[in-house]
Amino acid sequence: MPSAKAADLGGDCCADLEERVAELEATTARKGNRKMSLTITGQVHRVVLWWDDGHMSDTYYGLDSTNSSSRFSFLGSAKVNPKVSMGFEIMIEIEAGGTSSKVNQFDEDGKVGTQINGAAAASFNASNVDAYMGDARRVAWWIEHADIGRLTVGRFESAGVVTTVDLGGIGVVASSSFALLNGSFLVRGSAGQFYAMTWGQLVDPAANQGRTELVRYTSPTVMGFIFDASIGEAGDYWGAMLRYAGEFSGIRIAGGIGYEHINDRPTGVSFVPVVNTAGVAGPANLGVVEPEVTAWGGALSLMHVPSGLFIQGHYQAADYCCAGSNSGYWGQANPPHANGHADSVQWLIQGGIAKNWFGIGNTALYAEYGKAEDWGAGEGAGSSYAAATTAASNPLATVVGGAFVGQATVPGATAVAGVVSTEVTVWGLGITQNVDAAASTLFLGYRNFSADVLCATANCGSAATGATNNKLPTEDIHVVVGGAVVRF
Repeated sequence: MPSAKAADLGGDCCADLEERVAELEATTARKGNRKMSLTITGQVHRVVLWWDDGHMSDTYYGLDSTNSSSRFSFLGSAKVNPKVSMGFEIMIEIEAGGTSSKVNQFDEDGKVGTQINGAAAASFNASNVDAYMGDARRVAWWIEHADIGRLTVGRFESAGVVTTVDLGGIGVVASSSFALLNGSFLVRGSAGQFYAMTWGQLVDPAANQGRTELVRYTSPTVMGFIFDASIGEAGDYWGAMLRYAGEFSGIRIAGGIGYEHINDRPTGVSFVPVVNTAGVAGPANLGVVEPEVTAWGGALSLMHVPSGLFIQGHYQAADYCCAGSNSGYWGQANPPHANGHADSVQWLIQGGIAKNWFGIGNTALYAEYGKAEDWGAGEGAGSSYAAATTAASNPLATVVGGAFVGQATVPGATAVAGVVSTEVTVWGLGITQNVDAAASTLFLGYRNFSADVLCATANCGSAATGATNNKLPTEDIHVVVGGAVVRF
């Protein structure tokens, strides 16, 4: 090639190339420095949900699954020396709009904030809604010594109650919590009544290892065991747990046990020292009854690796102290239990087989059975589920005699009074299919929910409930969910 041609090639031609490189650099995620590594990861989890409450049925399309929400994370780490590392995690999840735990029979769009019997909020009921994603699940930094363990500071999961360790790979469709698929659906009566109570109020509140601002210690792995302890808020929310994972002679074992203790006094927005400073707590908050909530839970999972057969499950219990105390922990204030929340338990057993029969990833077939007892019940004269109230819509907004009162309106629903016992039975079955080449999982699952509700009075507060002999008549709800989680 003549030298003139070579010179031309290195001039005008490469100018376009340099411009393209600059454009790509401008659209590429950058690290703020070269010391800290940066990884971006996450998942998109969307489903189609069909439901039948005994009197109505419908299908909702494209919901986000609260079993394991769509999310993305920024992960950073750097080596200080061969033994010490530092890093951070920022995890953002979807929290607004059409999520499986927020929709109900009348609202396929979901809401921002608490759904029923919580802070009032309008349904979106419109396309191109912008307020959509932005709940901070984790915002924390950490420092770790290979021989001592990791210290995490910031917003993170607390150490505490341990629930099902998912060896079968079915948790994306069959969560250990019962409230995450249809928790905001109203319970129906045998005559078609819509009771002013939701399924989410009668089952566990998905509170295990709740996220809060805290300091958490995680030990190194010692013979398969990992110990965690955390303390959060003003020292009034702490917990500890011990987990294990190992494999012996083709049997994979995982499990753990944990405990947590809460004395965190709730703060109502009505406790305002200055009239125009809405939402600031004032000295009157000291008059609120201090809660005492304790919870513990254990889990055990087994898998025979050669055959793929597995069984897994957990048991958890929550104890509540002090009538008139309504904290936001473990469902204590939903609804407000004027006479105190009854102690509650939940357990779940799942079993099946997971094998790579088709060469694209494990296929898991499973069945499950569990119960949730007294999560919706009160002590003494029981708890009431009001269809309307003249108090402020937020149950934490009004204080009488040192206790929070009030409940949001459930328009047109039938009130239920004096609930002293609740038991929800859940059973289900389904299939998951991993697609390893795409880091994705396809699934289809079914769950049936049935409730037994007992009241202190024969008619549960009124003839409109249809109750006789202290028993509230309820219909089962059937839920089928299918979809995929795509990881990146």
